[in-house]
Amino acid sequence: MKLKNFLSIPIFSVFFVMGFVYYVTVFILIEDWVGLQTSAGSLNSMIFTTLACLCVLSFLVGVLTDPGRVPSSYIPDVEDTSFASDQEPKKNVLQSKYCDKCAAYKPPRTHHCRVCKRCILRMDHHCLWINNCVGYWNYKAFFNLILYATIGSIHSSVCNCNKLFPSEGLELQWDNSPQNFLSCVWINDACIISNTWDSLRLAYLPYNSQYDNYRVL
Repeated sequence: MKLKNFLSIPIFSVFFVMGFVYYVTVFILIEDWVGLQTSAGSLNSMIFTTLACLCVLSFLVGVLTDPGRVPSSYIPDVEDTSFASDQEPKKNVLQSKYCDKCAAYKPPRTHHCRVCKRCILRMDHHCLWINNCVGYWNYKAFFNLILYATIGSIHSSVCNCNKLFPSEGLELQWDNSPQNFLSCVWINDACIISNTWDSLRLAYLPYNSQYDNYRVL
């Protein structure tokens, strides 16, 4: 895929959110909790930095990787019985594998994306946030992005709870700084939304048996 995929407001929004969450978690939550100079602070910041880098890497792969283009030389096998019963005419089988918009045959589980304006191998959906389809070649990167983001959000939520509820007691103790107050509220809401969406997404895949349809390496 071309670099023009990055010329999108949702793409810039994702980078902004990643940078904001990283800054608040490391330089506000962890720093105020145990301090970055301590062994516990260094360990937590290193773990979160690793997760953030993995998120960025998976995000870039998902944006830049072609999800899967149907070969121009592809011709369906009319004798393939896995997609048609013995009673179904071969003509109907060929018609079901033909894309009128692309004027070409397409393999099983291939769908035409009206945004990309072409057929995508094993298309899952067109994701606005990566400005690309999620298909055969970038499904692993998209899955990893969700996984790393979920783990990172949980880690950030734990750091947030330790700031809001210090070890001295369960009584809420806010810093006098409005910046810290707003940062905690923002990061807490972001983590809750992210964890909820990611959990639903991860639960949706096996429930609908999509692991049988997509190769996750």
